[in-house]
Amino acid sequence: MKARIAIVIFMFLGGCASWPDEGQGGLAEKYQNYPLDDQQLDETFNQPESVVRSEFEHLVLKLELLKAQDINACMPAQLLKAQIYENRIRRLIAAQMWEDAEHDLLIHYHGLNQLTNHFDTVRKLTNCAAPTDEQPALVNVKKQIAELLNSDNQFAFNAFEITPKYAVRVAQAADLIKQLESISILLIGHTDSVGSKNSNYELALKRAETVKHWLGVYGVPTYNITTLTQGSLKPFSESEQSEQKRHSDRRVEAVILDANVQSEDSKHVKSLMNWTKIIEKKKE
Repeated sequence: MKARIAIVIFMFLGGCASWPDEGQGGLAEKYQNYPLDDQQLDETFNQPESVVRSEFEHLVLKLELLKAQDINACMPAQLLKAQIYENRIRRLIAAQMWEDAEHDLLIHYHGLNQLTNHFDTVRKLTNCAAPTDEQPALVNVKKQIAELLNSDNQFAFNAFEITPKYAVRVAQAADLIKQLESISILLIGHTDSVGSKNSNYELALKRAETVKHWLGVYGVPTYNITTLTQGSLKPFSESEQSEQKRHSDRRVEAVILDANVQSEDSKHVKSLMNWTKIIEKKKE
């Protein structure tokens, strides 16, 4: 009997000794009893508020584009549901409930993608939506696409792979481009002044081709995307040389080609279009 009691006590003590240290008993214990460190926070629903706001504005514009394409004539109930969900997220952001807002943004994103696909199918089968003109919402979408593709922090020094921050912008731009029936884009690669002229021409073209590649990966048809290189010929600004200036010079300039374009850059756009035609003729 004493021997049995001794064995039980030994097993009990041995089992206790094999338990994990306090705070190491699994995710539930960590979440309940201990604050998350910065790395753990990055892995959960806790992104900076600027990211949440930016993604929300992107989805608002995406829904506005669907409304501009007259989705209300085909799927009024689904549109109302999406608007209600959008207002829910807007209230969460106003209340600074960032984790809940980001969670709902993810659901809203997939819901809008599904709604877009269904709308395309219904519109093709029934012709329920009226033909879309160049409405203000469509113009705003094109401007937003240009702003996303022309955002800062695109490339590291002597590199043609896009940065993670720019990759997010390219993905958002692609998400909007896919909702437009047709759009032509000119991508012009640039470099800073460091390096030889020939190597900069080559690097700048690789940068433009990389952006085109990722737009294709995100589902954008690439036959309406033209790439050019200007090397270091056109710096971002005429300010004195500095690391910040050279960082801005390493970029891809995106121009939305539109026959009806009326902007301050219209002359610049037309010259680039003519340049494109000349290069295409030389390829032939």
